[in-house]
Amino acid sequence: MINKGIIAGVFMLLLIGGVPFSANAQTPQLTEVQKGVADLSSDLARALPFNSSLGLNWSDAYIGKLFPSAPPHFGVGIALGATTMELSSVESLADLLGADDFSLPLKRMPIPGYTAEARIGGFFLPFDVGFKFGYLPPLGLADLNLNYMLVGADIRYAILDGKSNRVLPNISLGFGINYLNGGVGANMGEEQEINAFQNTIRLFQPEVGFRWSTVAMDLKAQVSKSLFLVTPYLGFGGTYARSRAGYEIDARVTYNGEEITQADIDEINDWLSDLDLEEIDVSIDGISSIVRHSDFNFRVFGGLSFNFLVFRLDLTGLYNFLDNNYGANLGIRFQL
Repeated sequence: MINKGIIAGVFMLLLIGGVPFSANAQTPQLTEVQKGVADLSSDLARALPFNSSLGLNWSDAYIGKLFPSAPPHFGVGIALGATTMELSSVESLADLLGADDFSLPLKRMPIPGYTAEARIGGFFLPFDVGFKFGYLPPLGLADLNLNYMLVGADIRYAILDGKSNRVLPNISLGFGINYLNGGVGANMGEEQEINAFQNTIRLFQPEVGFRWSTVAMDLKAQVSKSLFLVTPYLGFGGTYARSRAGYEIDARVTYNGEEITQADIDEINDWLSDLDLEEIDVSIDGISSIVRHSDFNFRVFGGLSFNFLVFRLDLTGLYNFLDNNYGANLGIRFQL
């Protein structure tokens, strides 16, 4: 039931491509689906804050003042990148839901991201402020509906301003907030069903969606030094994030052929609770289950930019200590 809607949707969103599913796949068990989706949601919830750090990874630890300064210092550009997440939960859920000969050439799954970004220097004091925004409006792609939004801002203060010194680097401390929201959905046809503890949940004209979001508060330190045509840099970041990930099914719901009641819902959630599985929200209009996760993340990032007069081409690598995932970011910008 959820195989095409969640698995194919997540694969498509993450640029992996189509996965063949068995036409003879057995009707999934609710307990197995809940465990598989909970594992995938937990992996996503840990990976999302790291992914939200894409963008605003500028090589200069401090770009200079907007005023007083000649010229005033500011910049605008775009950034594209990806971070990774564990693949084991995706493989397990794909196997559960009937994927035929599922295999990927990678050990980790890439999660892409992009932003438009801008940074302006401070007034009088040695600080700068950055903004980023990435958005994909609800988009129909084949049988899938996709959406994506990343919004963030940061402020950095130069504790060492080496812009006018041939030896000293720039060193800054910064604070930022990022919000990442995304989802993928699909129409699943006229009728699907799930086995629930020897009972049958039947769904009529179901629309299945997988949703995720995170709010991440970020502290970071960065050092850089411009060497004419290149600017190497290195940074360290610490993030506290609150994330949500899970699935939603919009459909008319019946239980053993009858309209589902609150007593039925309580009975299902009692069974799930006894098995230490995430409860589901059920009504006559649909089913949903959301996993919430809060944690600290620590990462290092660094790379270099190539400087062409007023243009910069940034290459950044990132590594996340929480789950040993990594990422890369490519940015191009106009900067004074």
